[in-house]
Amino acid sequence: MTYCIGINVNEGMIFASDSRTNAGLNDINAYSKMFNYAVGDRNLVIVTSGNLATSQAVFSSIKKDLESDKPEKSLNTCNTIEEVANYVGSLTVKHSSPHGINEEALQLGSSYIVGGQIKDQKSEILLVYPQGNYIRPSDTKPYLIIGEINYGKPILDRVLKPEISLGDAARCALISMDSTIKSDLRVGPPIDFVVYKKGLINPIYQNKFELEDQVYSSITKSWSESIIRAFESFPRFDWENK
Repeated sequence: MTYCIGINVNEGMIFASDSRTNAGLNDINAYSKMFNYAVGDRNLVIVTSGNLATSQAVFSSIKKDLESDKPEKSLNTCNTIEEVANYVGSLTVKHSSPHGINEEALQLGSSYIVGGQIKDQKSEILLVYPQGNYIRPSDTKPYLIIGEINYGKPILDRVLKPEISLGDAARCALISMDSTIKSDLRVGPPIDFVVYKKGLINPIYQNKFELEDQVYSSITKSWSESIIRAFESFPRFDWENK
């Protein structure tokens, strides 16, 4: 399994994804689940969760279409983020049900967070389901998550607002990822992480975090220590003093 985050606030966008594909007692494998494309008038990021074979086939098709002289469709020919989502949705349906639409196969397919900015259009993030359709985040919660969402969601709900600074949103994303890694063995490093500032094509920050990375560990350690201090400051029950 995996955990992926897409955040779209007023100042820009943040994407994060883990790389664990399986975790057994004697076998832990990793594979990048992020596709990052910043060329010409567009920056586009795709992160994925679900069936790895489908995700790999979709990413492979995206690369082949970009390399083709006359592709039927590609990330370069899409005029909006919605068109990118439809394109990715059609590919995941194609590769998860190669012998025709099979609802059971689609249910076991892959989900994607597609985001970015094209030309002077507004930045957007969309969640593409295995069936190929997509949704936007709500106006009050400027994020989307896929995969093992239970452990990292609370901090996102409490902290993220459209007006939050890009730096605070980035720290929130790393804390959300760390909370999931600590509680679910199916999610693990390295963490692909990219930050885009509104109006700029190239990312202003990009990294592949291991748990011992200084930036990552300083943020998550400070968060853990702050939680403990807050917990220890809670009011006592009356019966504790008896």
